[in-house]
Amino acid sequence: MVDIYQTKTTKTAKIEVVKLKSPIRLVLYGGAKSLGDNGAFFHASKNVIADYKNDLPVKSYFISKGMKQFVDLINTQPENSIQSLDTFGHGSDLGLYAVIGASLKRTLTKEEVTSNNLASNLYRNWNTKRKQWRLFGDSNWQNLFDISDINFKVFTNESKIEIHGCNTAFDGELDTLSSLISLALFKAGKKRSVVIGHADFSSPNRGGTKDITKQDYRHETRIIYNNGKVIAKTRREGRLSAEFIKKALEG
Repeated sequence: MVDIYQTKTTKTAKIEVVKLKSPIRLVLYGGAKSLGDNGAFFHASKNVIADYKNDLPVKSYFISKGMKQFVDLINTQPENSIQSLDTFGHGSDLGLYAVIGASLKRTLTKEEVTSNNLASNLYRNWNTKRKQWRLFGDSNWQNLFDISDINFKVFTNESKIEIHGCNTAFDGELDTLSSLISLALFKAGKKRSVVIGHADFSSPNRGGTKDITKQDYRHETRIIYNNGKVIAKTRREGRLSAEFIKKALEG
């Protein structure tokens, strides 16, 4: 874009104006073979988005094509543009789990997933990916990924990744998925970025709710990592404030 301004001289000066794009919040949900699980992920994601509605722009996507779609949705964002990433899906300390063909309309059977090699996961590192592939054999190698496939330069310096899945963080352990993602962020120059993961099985029934529209995974014990290290743990419910995270970063 070029704007034209008249100067005090008789000449016309051209000044190039660079428009800075607003950072975004990225929300990725789904990927399970179970319709019920995908429904829980969908409603929980909507409640997080509602917390962001007066904040930054939100991009939200249902993961139906496995982890290639997940990785591509992150990597295709401009550099320094993702302020926060919230993921809603199955997980463990080893990785995040999805299937190709996940749907909000039907459940895929175990036989469908196994016979068609539909598993598509994101692991904490290449060695874990290889080991899990050899153990379970329900996926094609090209449908498996690890965190080194993610371009962490697309995140802002003070970004937050929150994984709303089971067991992606254990207090005191430094080789969990959440820990290693925070280390990768730091190595990409995102020095004040954090990763938040659950220290146990995560449940969408915050406050014991039975109302599916009120489902929310932001409760029970969560661990906060920076540069591969635990900087805080909390049982606070709901969104963790910027002030809480800043205090944790400052030690």
